[in-house]
Order: sequence, then structure tokens, then C-alpha cells
Amino acid sequence: MNLRIKEDLMTSTSAGASSKEVSFITSRRGLLKGLGGFMAAVGLGSLFYGLYRFLAPGGGSLPSLEIPLNKINAEGFYTFQHGGLPGIVMQDEDGSLQAFSLVCTHLACTVAWKPEKKEFYCPCHDAIFDAQGRVLSGPPPSPLERWNIQVKNDKVLIGIV
Repeated sequence: MNLRIKEDLMTSTSAGASSKEVSFITSRRGLLKGLGGFMAAVGLGSLFYGLYRFLAPGGGSLPSLEIPLNKINAEGFYTFQHGGLPGIVMQDEDGSLQAFSLVCTHLACTVAWKPEKKEFYCPCHDAIFDAQGRVLSGPPPSPLERWNIQVKNDKVLIGIV
């Protein structure tokens, strides 16, 4: 009789363990399925939002930025942030203004204006751009992005189309 109790105890213990194991796997699997579904929904949502912003009229345009004309320093330039991107307004020798993005067209590094040499320098790969934003040396495939600019009532408006 003692032997039979031991057998019953062993079978009930192993049956209980497998039951717990199955419920653990089921709940873990359910959790992973739920996380996977959530990640897929977030991914698709961001994809559709990106498509909407790309295709919607005016979806990718930034609002104009106003800079007081007196902010342009004695060296003839002023750096700023526009839509999270660094930019620069420069005054030419003839007094005209131009604005550029300070993001390199190669790997999106931030370029620096070197007023003594009258050129932009990208430290990532030693790229050099002239004062008009054109590539002089290095790997960038295209010139710096030029932003539209207007002067009205002693204010510089950047981003006006």
C-alpha cells in the first residue's frame, strides 16, 4: 500500500507540473503575440503618418522664421535653428543675404562656417563647400541646401516660398 501512495503522489506531482508549464507557455506566448501586435500597429501607424505628411499639401514645409536684421554680426553671418535644423544667414560683400542649411549632404553632419577662409567645413570627412554652398572637395554628392529668404521691415524671413 505504501508503494501505491508513492506512485499516486508522483503521478499527481508530474501532472501538476505539466499543467503549470503549459499555462506558463500559453501566457508567455500570449504576451509575445500581444507585444508583436502592438509593435506592428505602431510601425504601420508611423508608416501611414509618414506617407500622409509626405503626400499632404504643405505637409513637409516649415513655417517661416523671422530674424531681426541687426542680429547679423559684424562678420556678416548669423547661425540659427529652423525646424530642428541648424542654418546660417550670410551677408555678401554687395549686401545681399543668403541662407543655407548647415547639414552636410553626405552623412548629415553639421558643417561649420569658416569666415576667415570664406568656406564651410564638414569635419566628418574633411569636406569643403564654398561661400555659395557648392562642393569644393570631399565626398558630398550635392551642394548645401539653400533656403529662400526675404527682407521686410528690418526682419529677415527665412522659408518664404
